[in-house]
Amino acid sequence: MKFNDLDIIVMKNLLKYMKVGVVFVKGIFGLRKKQYRLGFVHDTNDGIWYIDMPWPGDKHNLAMVAGSNKLLDYLCKEEDNNYVVEDVLPRNKQEEHPGYFECQQTESSLFGGSFYTVNGLEGFEREIWICPVTLCVLGYYPKYLYVKKINNLKEKDLK
Repeated sequence: MKFNDLDIIVMKNLLKYMKVGVVFVKGIFGLRKKQYRLGFVHDTNDGIWYIDMPWPGDKHNLAMVAGSNKLLDYLCKEEDNNYVVEDVLPRNKQEEHPGYFECQQTESSLFGGSFYTVNGLEGFEREIWICPVTLCVLGYYPKYLYVKKINNLKEKDLK
């Protein structure tokens, strides 16, 4: 059997999407942690923030947009840093976490991501959106996210 160029492209894309599907399934049905340390990198070539994680799909799926990018800009406003590390505590009920700011869910849908209002971060007043890739990381869209920027950590410190 001989494959033409279009067949090969279709098979490669199918394989890539199957791998992405596996990542989603692992995220949703995998073990959930109480705390996550997440890294975000600012690509100086395109000016976009991305979550730093292994991903078999397209890079643009990892882009931080619709307010999440503005949050990362805000957290780095006084630094010349292209990498941000955050501790994230996903919760389904409101709790006290000194040193963390709160993101309270306002709406969500499985394939539409989740919107959050940011509370307790002086000077930052806007809603943020997190995309469905969150399901690969946290396994669900929590009602509350408690976030703290970790200073002086670099990309190599996450690995």
